[in-house]
Amino acid sequence: MKTLEPLNHSRISSLIRLAEDPDPRVYSHVKSELVQMGERAVPTLEQSWSNHTIDDRHRERIFEIMRQIQINEIKVELENWRASSNRDLLKGALIISRFQFPNIDFEKVEQELEKIKQKVWLEINEEHTAFEIVKIFNHVLFDICGFKPTENGFYSPQNSFINTVLESKRGNQLSLSILYSVIAQKLQIPIYGIDLPNHFVLGFLDEFQTLKMLGINNNERNILFYINPFSKGRIFDQNEIENYLKSLNLPLRNHYFEPCSNSEILKRMIGNLTYAYQKVGEEQKVFELNEIKMVLE
Repeated sequence: MKTLEPLNHSRISSLIRLAEDPDPRVYSHVKSELVQMGERAVPTLEQSWSNHTIDDRHRERIFEIMRQIQINEIKVELENWRASSNRDLLKGALIISRFQFPNIDFEKVEQELEKIKQKVWLEINEEHTAFEIVKIFNHVLFDICGFKPTENGFYSPQNSFINTVLESKRGNQLSLSILYSVIAQKLQIPIYGIDLPNHFVLGFLDEFQTLKMLGINNNERNILFYINPFSKGRIFDQNEIENYLKSLNLPLRNHYFEPCSNSEILKRMIGNLTYAYQKVGEEQKVFELNEIKMVLE
């Protein structure tokens, strides 16, 4: 394993002072060096940024450098996530949450999800059917825990981040689906994301080929039924998806009926955030999100 060389703090301080040079070539060189140093340079950068004696332009430049370091760290984490064997959905979603909340406490989020998981676990047993399990799941998430679809600001970035959804109990179609499926999978309940055009739902996987044993032709789609967390876990069948696709004049392709990959879910999450920031005119964040999304392409 490569050992990182210790940073020369006086060198960092010198570079930070040079960041106010009016020559854009000097600033470009300084920014490149500091960004290359990565998170190890952040404490000194933060200290300089909070110094009230520097002017606004210098402060903006320091912030820009810290932001680029942060974006680079997110990209590295996502690259490692993509190279991992399981591509854990929760971890991937939390990495993206660092875009807005760089100091997000992963362990705290895990603990909150564990509490919800325990509530569900206490209510279910091996005798329950898939349908009954989802009814229990819905009761715990939406009635007991109080999660709801967002009523205002549907496209607000806050409705996409798992940590803020856990705090506010409000989320959009995708974030509520991620929350739902993550808890289900922690309980080894086979509920996975279904990526539809302009919509996102869940599918309960038919692990034991129940439909085949009953002689029901499901067009080889291995799904017992579908769940819409944005409608408090309403259960529906594939006919509803077919009608929805027909209303959009779209072909009935299999990938609209089957679970998508966790990578596709994260890309959808980034897409939602991109749209949200575009609506409020934050073009720099849109640029950064496109940079991050490239890691998953």
